Amino acid sequence: MNSELIEVAKRVNWFDNPETLLNNSNRFLCYFMQYCQAKDFAIVKKYFSQQQFREALDTAPSGIIDARSRAYWEIVVTH
Repeated sequence: MNSELIEVAKRVNWFDNPETLLNNSNRFLCYFMQYCQAKDFAIVKKYFSQQQFREALDTAPSGIIDARSRAYWEIVVTH
């Protein structure tokens, strides 16, 4: 597992094991879209496609991504 992604996973989801979280890309991306730092996007976009971001956003469980973050990522993943 990539150490860069593990560090990002630890920052965006502090209560799950980072390796387990990364094994579920949709769940990881949902937490990423809610809690990421600007510097994390350059790392994560190397490993996940825009389509994967879109799928995670479209199937996000309620309660993970707030309305403000959702609005932002709707713009990011459609352009």
